[in-house]
Amino acid sequence: MKSSYLYLFLLVCIGFYACKQNTKDGLKPATSRSVLPPNTGNISELVIVIPDNLWSGSTGKELKNIFQTNVLGIPQQEALFDVFAINPSQFSSIFQTHKNILWLSIDERKSVSRTEEKWAKNQLFVSVKANTETELTNLLIEQGPKISDWFLQKDLSRRVVKLKKSAEKEIQKEILSAYNFQILIPEGYKIAIAEEDFIWLRRDKPKVNVISNLWVQTIPYTSPKQLSKEYLIQLRDSLGRTHVEGARPQSYMTTEMLYEPDFNLVSENPYTLEMRGLWTMVNDFLGGSFISYTKLDEANQRIIYTEGFLYCPKERKRFHIQELEAVLYSFN
Repeated sequence: MKSSYLYLFLLVCIGFYACKQNTKDGLKPATSRSVLPPNTGNISELVIVIPDNLWSGSTGKELKNIFQTNVLGIPQQEALFDVFAINPSQFSSIFQTHKNILWLSIDERKSVSRTEEKWAKNQLFVSVKANTETELTNLLIEQGPKISDWFLQKDLSRRVVKLKKSAEKEIQKEILSAYNFQILIPEGYKIAIAEEDFIWLRRDKPKVNVISNLWVQTIPYTSPKQLSKEYLIQLRDSLGRTHVEGARPQSYMTTEMLYEPDFNLVSENPYTLEMRGLWTMVNDFLGGSFISYTKLDEANQRIIYTEGFLYCPKERKRFHIQELEAVLYSFN
């Protein structure tokens, strides 16, 4: 009996020592995060947890200014997020697993913090605290754009993951082989035109009258002027005139300049420019939205222009333009 107890004692000691070694070597034991439930809710939804008096006051007004501003580059008014405001007393386990949660509260210490996977997998939780309502509102004015970008970027990465599951892998292989770049091609896209420095893919959904398009054009880099807004508008107009003809005589695509496109530097490395706006047809009545990314490929001294444009006259456009954004974001 004593030898059996001694044997059991030795096993326990060995096991305890192994656990200590694992921790020492950085192999941490499994935590509760490994069994987190999947997140819930739709992409572009945001749950804001906030006391009713703050939501009805200046803080709530500023939150609406930040998160319900219109999506750039679409002709109708569509908000960035579908917002659901909930009083903390009503925040039950049903809401805990939502993809995006923003929690605002009055607290002695002013802070803005983000937590990944607080209650669910691939969840983003952001907390904003301040001493008074006025201080909380001012903190949102100061930090609101950054907080909004956190949620937008998180949703963008989720879209990429979702699209990968049903991507046209054979077309992606063809593009990689022919053009030496990778880009996510969602289900249903077909190659419309393939030339040495240009490729056009499109997906037609006649039942809902939605046509989604993707362009990639490469050109030699010769001057910094090629990275100006004016030059890139001229570039896309030349592509539209060459490749997109309307049903009427001498009709072709051009950039709609009544509402000048939004233009921003989004990355220094690689140097990347984003443009969002509207397109229209000369001598015709068609139009829609576009988003483009222009990358400077310094190693090969070339500019890579990628664009997604949309024809979607009757449908809401946010979902479709954000899908195109996710595709362009995947370009490598």
